[in-house]
Formats: sequence, C-alpha cells, structure tokens
Amino acid sequence: MGDITRQFTLLTACLALLFNAEHLINLARSKHRPNYINLWGFHLTLGALSGAVALGLLITPTFHTDSQKLSFLAHGFVQACMVLSLGLRALRHQAQITSIDVRPGWLFMGSFLILIALGTCLLKLPRAVIDGATLSWLDALFTSTSAVCVTGLAVKNTAQFFSPTGQVFILCLIQIGGLGIMTLTYYLSTILFRGMSLHDRMVLGEMISEKHLAQVSTAVRFIVLFTLITECLGSILLFFALPVQLDLGERIFQSIFHSLSAFCNAGFSTFKDGLADPLLHGNTAFQIIIATLIIAGGLGSVVVRDLLSWLRQQAHRLRDPSHLRPRLRVHTRLVLTVTALLIFGGTALIYLSEFILYQGPINGSSLLTALFHSITARTAGFNTIDTGAVGPLTIHCLILLMLIGGSPGGTAGGVRTTVFAVAAIHLLNVIRSTTDLILFRRRLPETIGPKALAILVLTMAWLFINFALLRQLQPHVTDTRLVFELVSAFATVGLSMNLTSDLTEGAKALLILNMFVGRIGLITVVSTFAPTLRKRPVQPPTEEIILA
Repeated sequence: MGDITRQFTLLTACLALLFNAEHLINLARSKHRPNYINLWGFHLTLGALSGAVALGLLITPTFHTDSQKLSFLAHGFVQACMVLSLGLRALRHQAQITSIDVRPGWLFMGSFLILIALGTCLLKLPRAVIDGATLSWLDALFTSTSAVCVTGLAVKNTAQFFSPTGQVFILCLIQIGGLGIMTLTYYLSTILFRGMSLHDRMVLGEMISEKHLAQVSTAVRFIVLFTLITECLGSILLFFALPVQLDLGERIFQSIFHSLSAFCNAGFSTFKDGLADPLLHGNTAFQIIIATLIIAGGLGSVVVRDLLSWLRQQAHRLRDPSHLRPRLRVHTRLVLTVTALLIFGGTALIYLSEFILYQGPINGSSLLTALFHSITARTAGFNTIDTGAVGPLTIHCLILLMLIGGSPGGTAGGVRTTVFAVAAIHLLNVIRSTTDLILFRRRLPETIGPKALAILVLTMAWLFINFALLRQLQPHVTDTRLVFELVSAFATVGLSMNLTSDLTEGAKALLILNMFVGRIGLITVVSTFAPTLRKRPVQPPTEEIILA
C-alpha cells in the first residue's frame, strides 16, 4: 500500500478546482442567477466543501500525519463530492426507474446487493489492504456484507489488515448501508428534482417503516439530517474523549469512524482489540458516548421524530396552558418502555451472571461493563472486554438480547423490540382467553398480535435450520459458540466468541446469507419471494379443529 504522493494531492486539488470552476462559470453566464442557485445549490455546496478540503490538503500539515488516515479520508471526501454531483445528474432519470411496478422488497434487496457487490470489488483493490496482504473474494464479500448490513463480524482485523484506504471504504459502506441506499436516492431526488410520486411514497414507506404516506418525504429528510447531525456531534464528543497521546489526525479519524460505526450499530473498530484495546481501558467517557450513539441509532427515526414533536408541544403548553396536552404514539411509548426494560434488565442479568456468579473481566467498572454490553448486545457489536472470556450464563443472556435486537425504522437488527413485546402480550392474551390487545389505553388491530407471533416462530425456524447447517459445516465447534455466532450474524450484532476468523468457507457463506436476510428482514424476504395469492370468489365453509 503506497503513500499518498504530493502529485496525487495536487491532482485532487486541480480536479476540485475544475469542478468549482464549471459551476462558477455557469453561474456567471446565467441570466437568472437566483434560479440557478436554487436549481444547482446542492452542487454548489458540494463544490464549496470539496474546495475547502482540497485547500486544506495543500496547506495544512495535519492532513499528512504518519498514519495518513485523515489524509485518505480527506482525499476520499473530495472525490466523493465530485462523484456524487455526477451521480445526481444521472438521477434525473430516477422517475423512469421507480415507475417500474415491482414489489418494494425487490428494490430494497436489489439496492443492498448492488452496494455489497460494489464494496466487494473495492475491498479487493490492492490499496485496500496493507503491503503483502491478500484478501480472498469470499473474505471481501464477507467484509462488505458485514459493513453494508451494519453487522460488524470480521474475518480480518480491521485495524491491522486493512490499509487507511480500505478502512475508508468500510466506513463509506457502513454509512450508506446504515441509511439505506434507496433512502439516500429518494432523499436526493426529492430535494433536487421533482418530489415524490404516490408510487415512490408507497415504496419508500415500506422501507423506512412509515405508514402515513403524507409523511414519507418529511420522514426521509429527517432520517438523513438526524443521522448526519448526530454523527457530527458524536464525532466532536469522541474527539475530546480519546487519549491525548494520539496525534491530531489520528484522533479526528478515530472519532469520525467510531461515531458513524456506533450510530449505525455497525460494531466495526479501527483499534487493534476494538474497544477492549489497552489504549481505551477505563475510558468511561468514551464508552458512555458510544453507548448513547448506539441507543440513538437503535431507537428508530419514528420514535425520535415523535419525541421531538412531543417536546415542542410541551414547550408550547408551558408558555400557553390552553394548548392540548401532547401525547406520544403508542409505538413510541412501547419502544421506549421495552428499550428501558431491556437495557436495565439486561444490565442486572449481566451483572449477576458475570460479576456475582462469575469473576468476569472488567473495563472501567463492573456496573459500566454490564451496562455497556447490555446496550451493545442489541445489535451494535462493540465489546470493551474479550467476549470469549465471559461466563457461560452471560453468553446466554447476550444471545437473548441479540435475538430481540433494536426497534423498527432504525439501524438495529434482531426480531425488533415491538415484535417481541406484542408477541408476548398476544400470547398472554391467548392464555387468558382475551381477544383485545390493548396498550397504553389504545386497542391495537386484531391482526398485529398473530403477525408478531408468526415473525417469532418464523425466526426460530430459520435459526434452527441454519444452526443445523452450521453444525455440519463446523463439526468441531461447541454448540454455544455456533449459536452465538449465528444469532450475532442474523441479528446484525457483530459480537463474536473469537470464532469468525476460523470459520470454513461454507460457514462464512452461510453467515453472509444470514447477515443479508437479517438486515433486510426475514418477513420482508419471505413475503417478497412468496407468490401473490388470489382471493377466492367463493369462501369455503368454516370448521374447527382440536388444538389442545
């Protein structure tokens, strides 16, 4: 892996200069400059940002530290701005693509498959790995899938095997995969061109879990802006939390990488031993910031939007008591309640199993270690201790938390908090022979309980079949380690009992499939492949069977 030369920096700066010159000339020649700015404002913004960074590359020595990670990130940003501008011009034909009458699931899966394939090719480039290292096509596909599906399982050590270029590639895949390439496409086409058609709203509403079609455009904008703002704030906080012995460029790169990875619940780290690295041992501030970003990314945009709206209405009501009392959605209340129960309940279970019944490893304090892993186990995948060294009872607690996962509409995986809660309440109602499913003084649709229970049953069936296959592919590995690795892949968590790098090729391929299905959603995949059933013109007579 060669270093970035001065000539390459000059070439990048020249391209940025030409990129800006084109728009400046067109702006000067335009007869209606306000209209030009309104039409091409986003491109002008990209040009200004790329020009500023390119200027920094030329005059600021910070960009050329020994690690050169920040330099690679800066060069990649300048080039990405120019590629994005060219791509946006091609998006003017997006209407022809989205007008095709296909199931949203096919578009969703197709977008991820294209991104995974592109990431695989990028990671196979010689500059993506360190000098003398080679990455097989299967390992490149595994790493790309893990990054795009924001899982975090790694067959190669991200810090030691991949070059700064490769790490930037992984970071880009995490960001695009976390947001969803279709979400980005629709967002950019909405703000730049023509808005959204009804078909667009229906397609994207399925992808981002927004049921109200009138709110889809607003929801997409909020997802993108909330993601970028939160990641920027997280980067700033992490920068000040990182050890000062790191040079400036390294601290900036590490803070940006871990902020994006944490918010997207990806679990990738560019430290040698992840967050268990000796450099971060006992760094309470760093762990708390990472945990906060994980929670923010895992709640889901619907919940965050509802919370912000509720806070605004509360503020109005404080100023004017005549305003109606604001009320959170049932979905928001359920997500917040279940999330709090899982975080604190998981903390109590891990603390009991790991530090009272077992003398487990500690990073910072036993309570902080238990709290952090209760949060990260529900799809983030970061670890501040060696997961392979934790107690057997703790492993089963982590598996349960991984399986439940995060909330719909976010970057988290698993069966989702709402599915788990609704299925449990529905099952309780069946036992008590109660038909109405009531939450927070609101009655839910009759079909939602059976659907949640069906998702759980389908998930367990999927995992059982995949475990049987994994057992045949890895006959010499214990069942606990195999189940842990399988659930971690399917729930897009990324925690591992130090098994990923020792997997056979068949086992890697199986986990690649599980990461993809887990990111898309098992019910989405099944419903997409299932044939559409026609309604029967005549309904057959009803007859009961004995179940118990």
